[in-house]
Amino acid sequence: MSVKHYFEDGGAMSDALPRYRKRQAQIDAAEFIYESMQSHTPAVLEAPTGSGKTMAYLVPSFELNRRIIISTKTKQLMSQIAGKDIKSARKIFGKDKYVAVLKGRKNYFCHLRFFKLVYPHPGRYENVIQWYETVAREEIIEMPVGAFNMGEIENITTDSWMCPASKCEFYDICSFYRAKQNANDADIVITNHYLLMSDFALKAESEHASIFDFADHIIMDEAHSIPDIFPRFAGTELSLRSFLRVMNENRPVFDPREIEIAAGLLSGLLEDITERRYTSEIKERLLGYISFVNKAIGEKDVDDLKQMHKRLNDKAESVMGDSEGVRFAEVERGDITLQYIPFDASEKLREGLKNSCLSPVFISATLSVKGTFDYFLNETGYKEDEVSSKSLEPVFNMEEQGRLMVKDCDDAFYEELALKAKGSVLIICNSVSRMNRVTKLLKQIIPDRVFAQSEIDISDTEGLIDTFFVGCAVFREGMDFAHTGISYVVLDKLPFEYFEDIVLKERASSLKNKGLDPFKDYFLPRAVIYYRQAVGRLLRHEDDHGIWAVLDTRMETKSYGKYFRDVLNNVPKIDSIDDAVRFLEVTDEAD
Repeated sequence: MSVKHYFEDGGAMSDALPRYRKRQAQIDAAEFIYESMQSHTPAVLEAPTGSGKTMAYLVPSFELNRRIIISTKTKQLMSQIAGKDIKSARKIFGKDKYVAVLKGRKNYFCHLRFFKLVYPHPGRYENVIQWYETVAREEIIEMPVGAFNMGEIENITTDSWMCPASKCEFYDICSFYRAKQNANDADIVITNHYLLMSDFALKAESEHASIFDFADHIIMDEAHSIPDIFPRFAGTELSLRSFLRVMNENRPVFDPREIEIAAGLLSGLLEDITERRYTSEIKERLLGYISFVNKAIGEKDVDDLKQMHKRLNDKAESVMGDSEGVRFAEVERGDITLQYIPFDASEKLREGLKNSCLSPVFISATLSVKGTFDYFLNETGYKEDEVSSKSLEPVFNMEEQGRLMVKDCDDAFYEELALKAKGSVLIICNSVSRMNRVTKLLKQIIPDRVFAQSEIDISDTEGLIDTFFVGCAVFREGMDFAHTGISYVVLDKLPFEYFEDIVLKERASSLKNKGLDPFKDYFLPRAVIYYRQAVGRLLRHEDDHGIWAVLDTRMETKSYGKYFRDVLNNVPKIDSIDDAVRFLEVTDEAD
């Protein structure tokens, strides 16, 4: 059996898709996925940019006619799969498969909270009530993007610890649970990594706890991000403001003085804790607040409060406990979040996967380092002999389509680039502070052509050509800038993470205690993957041309630089922006 015939010239793909071009990499990817799924073997596939990986996994999924969950990292990619790629697959197969999309709870309307916190106050929430009256008859109500502020969203959505589930009086019409039921009735479910990882964490604890029903296969697109996302769900996160929210939302059963004291204690903590700190360093101050609100809420004889209090108390015990991992407090938007992240979550990930599907498919453009999948397999708990793995050759001719420039990073480079560059420029920094500095510098020279990632929605940039986009990790991973005419991708520095970050520092210490080299076995592989992600932002089509500029000479002077150099190993080097301008002018004329 094979799916190759769908992709051949004159096959179903060319009949269904007017601009279809046969690509050997896509055929190889589809055949590999089909064989792995048919034999129920876990699969790890590195499919480079431009290989058409979405259709490469949709064709086997439709052909085998099994229950599939497809997960990716962003809502934008979810929408693309559901709104575009699934339609193409249906056209090819002539099958009207039942496809459903499931997002996190915060994307769905909560009737209970609306009628408790909003509806009784029409003067304060007139716009929310008017909106509800226009959508009240809908079977599933999703939140309108950008229509309400954060406070309004909080009052009409819920999360897992606040939700009474089947005990809720609105359970039969609940927007999230209806969407969940639709998803579990579907042949193909499209979701995001965060919701899926939450499900894996639940199933690692109990095979009966779940968001998603058991599937034949789970396909994880952009799978390189799984090792970063899952540990946060394998651990625990607790918002200290959530205790105060419970008290404020149930004011009639509390003494006003209790709420006043709780608010004062939290304000005091916010004054004292202004940056990320180890929980152990501030444990006594945290326990003062947690003990008070725990006692205040726990004393109330109200069923709904008892359920929420138990969930909060369980989280508090976990984040303040002593199991192996890193525990820290982080301040954001007037709240303190306590987090516990285990050092090694790979076994828990494997257990969650075992209770979720017969076999997974991990697919991304960047899964290997130094020619092997060792880092990714270790982080996901698999051994090499347990999986089928394949790394496809690059689709684009990088030697002809691009040029590489390696220079020291300085203001003069950006000033010259601003004056001479034609086409759009994507600049990727390693920190928000550096991003802001580069943005400020460029805006002094070309104010109308520069956007930082916080100033723009990349999904709404049609027609933005000759633009400078300045960002961090958000712009490095998964974003498609093809429609903006990107001619330059600039890495402000090699994408090493900040070694002194609390989480990374503790992870490094744990690896060292196990006899491993934190730099070689952890920081370097991650940096190479991030570098490959950034490099992949430039060439998106067969006729693209562009410049990679790496403003970090460690790539050439340090021994570890070879792992970065190997990514663009045969790409000719240039020395200046003038060389870059000439290369792009010549290729434009040739086109």
